[in-house]
Amino acid sequence: MEPTSAREYRIAAGFESPARVAARPEPAGEFVDLRDYLEALARRWRLLAAAAIGAMAAAGLFARFALTRLYRAEAIIRPINASMVRGRLAGLLGGTGGFGGLTGGSLSPFAGAAANPASEYMPVLRSFDFTTSLIARHGLAAELPVRGWAPWAGAVADPRWARFRLMRRRFDCEFSLLTGNLTLSYLDPDPAMARKILGFYISDLREQLRREQIRDASEAIDSLREEVRETADNLLQTQLSELLARQIQQEKLAQVQADFAFKVLVSPTASDRPYRPLAIVDALLAGMLALLVVAVAILLRDLDAGAARTRGSYPERT
Repeated sequence: MEPTSAREYRIAAGFESPARVAARPEPAGEFVDLRDYLEALARRWRLLAAAAIGAMAAAGLFARFALTRLYRAEAIIRPINASMVRGRLAGLLGGTGGFGGLTGGSLSPFAGAAANPASEYMPVLRSFDFTTSLIARHGLAAELPVRGWAPWAGAVADPRWARFRLMRRRFDCEFSLLTGNLTLSYLDPDPAMARKILGFYISDLREQLRREQIRDASEAIDSLREEVRETADNLLQTQLSELLARQIQQEKLAQVQADFAFKVLVSPTASDRPYRPLAIVDALLAGMLALLVVAVAILLRDLDAGAARTRGSYPERT
């Protein structure tokens, strides 16, 4: 017969003696007395301590000697929004008040984007095409080991996807709404290589945005030249020629401007201490997890043993 009340469970589990329980009146409603569970754990404190210390030691040694140390390189860039680009172009090219209308059209690489173009940079940095082109351009294939998801899984079908997934795990970018800065980071077993690869991310992003600007400006120049040849209005030809000259200047400026699209506030730097793994943190987490698992096992074992004793003490109802 199964125990039917908290009183019978406490007696069956050995938390309290029948005489002590009988002397205390049964409460009107069922409740959980945490002191009973704490007493059961206190009686086995040596087992709990041994499990926690053993798990901490094993996790700490594994993190210290078995796991690969990864160093983190960081850099901070400040994206330049469309209004800032128009102002800088106007100042450098000697534009007038109407110049903002000329440079604010579709020729800007930030047209239609949000007030801060970081929302455009982040998907590009994490994209497959950008990452694979970066690996190929800088010859990083040898630096990125290609392995299957398990030792028995065999060779990787497409090494490009394996390297892309590895780069995606190591690279991260975060945008701060408070400062408007974009923080880029990259993990690598070699701190010097982490700084180098993060620098590739920055330079390749700038070059891609520069190529987009030059391409858009070239398309606009070809279109304006066609309009100048076809129009018969002298006044319109003059206005189109002025606009054409502006677009040519803008194209040349995009080719030579060093801090085009964004400004590097903090160059890539990497600490001499590994970013991962953290042996102390891993050991503490392993100890807490082992303590929780063993405590739950102790309580379940006591409840099962108490229920078994109770079934032997009460006759079965027919």
